[in-house]
Amino acid sequence: MKGDKLYVNLGASQVRRRLKGYGFGVRKVETAGRNQAVIVHTATGEHLRELRTLFRDVLPEQVEDHDETTSPSPW
Repeated sequence: MKGDKLYVNLGASQVRRRLKGYGFGVRKVETAGRNQAVIVHTATGEHLRELRTLFRDVLPEQVEDHDETTSPSPW
């Protein structure tokens, strides 16, 4: 299936509950083990930021820091 993957530390059914009412280009939610899920999505730009914000509390550490390290510093 085409799309990027976003891993979260939350069960697939709980991920589906959080996503209810939102779109964000989510194609599929799959389980990745106990209390872990993979969100297959096509979100870009603002929708990707909103998707990550929705799951901010359950994202693995390296994903949370990704946006901050790739953004150019104003200094």
